[in-house]
This record gives sequence, structure tokens and C-alpha cells, in this order.
Amino acid sequence: MQKPLQNPKGFTLIEVVASIIIITIILLSISQLFIQTNRTAVTNTEKLVTINLADAMLERVRAKTYTKATDIQRYFVDTTQTNKKLKNPPLEIDLNGRTNTVSYKSSQSTTKSKNATYTEKDLNLIKVVVTVTSPNGTTKGSSEGYVSID
Repeated sequence: MQKPLQNPKGFTLIEVVASIIIITIILLSISQLFIQTNRTAVTNTEKLVTINLADAMLERVRAKTYTKATDIQRYFVDTTQTNKKLKNPPLEIDLNGRTNTVSYKSSQSTTKSKNATYTEKDLNLIKVVVTVTSPNGTTKGSSEGYVSID
């Protein structure tokens, strides 16, 4: 009968299995880090898109001229169109095959602040907050500014 091969320089099966298990645990931990980083990057990109869309819509509203009206909320309501994308200003925007919802909120202060000599109403200014909501409904981006009324 032959004697079993004994090599003191080799690895045993238990050492090989243990090293594979340790390597697997390390790789799973690192992969979770990459997965979480990717999710965060996607969320941040979506937030940036909604904020940039809100800024663009605010600039679009500022570029238009408005005449004085009694109801401040009427400035950004278009009753001539039924399609939300064709309204002026639009209530929906398509970007990269996804439809984002846009809302406009306007207000005008009639009280003077502590150091001010004029109110927003005296200066014919309307404060506008444009909010863009992503298609999933969770990510929102807002931009606010003042619109001048003639």
C-alpha cells in the first residue's frame, strides 16, 4: 500500500474553504458600499434635475410680462389650454422620457418689514415659488424669486 502524500508546504481543504469564506464576506461588504453609493448618486442627480427645472421655469415666468390683476393666484393659471404640457406656464415637463410635475405658488406681502420703506405690493412684485416634482413623487426641487408686474 502507498503512503498518503504529505506535503508540509501545501494548504489543507479547511484553510482553502475558510479563506474563500473570508474573501466572500469582504466582497459582499464592499459591494454593499458600492450599491449604496450608486443609490445616493441617483437620488442626488434626480434632485439636481428637479432644481434646475424649477430654476428654468422661474426664469421662463420672469421673462413674460404680466399686467396687474386683483387675484395674485390668477397670474399663473392658463385656462386656454387643457393639455398640461402646452399651458403657459406648463404644469408638466417631459425630460428624458419622464414627465415631471410643476406647480406655481405666488404671494405678495402688503406689510413693510422693519427697515423697508416699500412693500412688495408698492413695488409691484410677486414672490413666486416654483416646485418641480419627479415622476416618482418623492423628489422635489424648488426655486423662488420675484416677478415684476407692469
